[in-house]
Amino acid sequence: GSPSPRASAVITATNAFFDRVRIALGLDAMLARMACKAGCSWCCHQVVGVTAAELALLRRTIAAMPDDRQARIGTRAAEAMATGRGLDQGQWWAARIRCPLLEDDGLCCVHADRPLACRAFNSADADLCRRSYLGEKLRAPVLAAQHGTWAHAQAGLIQALTEAGIAAGPVALAEGIEAMVTSPTAP
Repeated sequence: GSPSPRASAVITATNAFFDRVRIALGLDAMLARMACKAGCSWCCHQVVGVTAAELALLRRTIAAMPDDRQARIGTRAAEAMATGRGLDQGQWWAARIRCPLLEDDGLCCVHADRPLACRAFNSADADLCRRSYLGEKLRAPVLAAQHGTWAHAQAGLIQALTEAGIAAGPVALAEGIEAMVTSPTAP
């Protein structure tokens, strides 16, 4: 079957798990101090690894969008890969290649179905993220519970897909989206 339901199930289960962790550890005050807000997209210029299941979920989400929006996503993915193909993570970041899912207003066009790695990332300091984007060698202060929960969810998804005989990835998000738009049989 399609790996898309697996990704949806992982996201639902991990959301529920993280809610329990959030309550048990009293993370609400820390989460309230996170700098991540709608439109803050400094981190949306890095290589994001996704699984086949996440790509299948994104395919379903993008296919439900109007044709012109799908075309814009495809164009942005092709542009990202034209610049980024062959670059390592550091080079990609230095080239400031934006995510093909990032709209001009700084919002993610698939936020509800965004990749697990995107759900994992967070920062307590948006200015530090901005400065890092501009080239300073800095690391964002993150809430480890959020980062770890989603990173482990993706690792578990990779393991489950591998055991099911499905190419698990991860692959670069922009590359996966580019393949999705250029090949109707891509995940």
